[in-house]
Amino acid sequence: MTQEPHGEGVPESAPLPDFASSSSPTGLPGFSEDHGPATLGEPSERARHRTRLTMIAVIGGSVVILLVLALILSQTVFRSVLEDPDPSAYSTGPRSAEGQSEYVPDPEDPDIAPPPPIFTQAPTTECTVPQNTTPPQPSGAGKVRGGGLEYTSPEGWGDGWAVHSLPYLTEIAADGRRVEGSWYSVVNLGRVTFPEDEGGYPGLEAAAVAIFQCYATTSGVVSHFGEHPEVTDYRSEVMTVDGTAAWIVQATYHFEDPEVLDTSSASIVTSIVVETPNGPSALASDVAADQPEHVQNLEDIIASLDVVE
Repeated sequence: MTQEPHGEGVPESAPLPDFASSSSPTGLPGFSEDHGPATLGEPSERARHRTRLTMIAVIGGSVVILLVLALILSQTVFRSVLEDPDPSAYSTGPRSAEGQSEYVPDPEDPDIAPPPPIFTQAPTTECTVPQNTTPPQPSGAGKVRGGGLEYTSPEGWGDGWAVHSLPYLTEIAADGRRVEGSWYSVVNLGRVTFPEDEGGYPGLEAAAVAIFQCYATTSGVVSHFGEHPEVTDYRSEVMTVDGTAAWIVQATYHFEDPEVLDTSSASIVTSIVVETPNGPSALASDVAADQPEHVQNLEDIIASLDVVE
């Protein structure tokens, strides 16, 4: 038998002490009384790193989703709003408290509005044709003089065009260029003469309008224009000729029957009245509108106009 190191042994039949019910110092101490409430320690560096990676992944995924949604919207919903409007659409009127105003065509725009009343086939004057008188001699070769005006004939003109009478013009001279058959581009000059029983000379603008209307309805012109031609590119405005006050009325007349000629189906009709020293003089003409050389010839003739009295 071995001896206990501290002396007395414990009898084998002695009962175990009751720790659960004992309040004596020999029982197990209360953990809460000795140590207080439990606390967690600081997270490790590894845990922090894992948390940061998780947050970055979530934020990155959200940004990618937002970018994809923005791209889809830009190609669908926003695209129809931001695209340029149809170039053929008309601009609309200003907004007001009552809402969108009605679109009203601009009466000054020849492309969308009907021509003003002065560009009608029915003249607003009597279109009186005075007795013609001999025009003065031109200043030189290649010149055409009528009344107090003179112009230089372009190359290709000088086909021997002769005119005997025109409404409200005397002292008439002219030149022309053949278009086809018996149809010519023609530019006339003459002295403006309004009879006293019609009130006499009505002034620059009214005289230019009257000569324009009457010239566009003369028998030789209407034979090709027709009774109801389309009228475009019209204007009626003040200008100067050789530094002198003038008024121009001009428009393009499209033949009612576009097949009446093979090479042309429209003419530019022009009337210009100029306050020349010995009374007003005028240019009256019709030139093939779809013949570029003829159109340029008309511009050159108008640019070369001189007041010769």
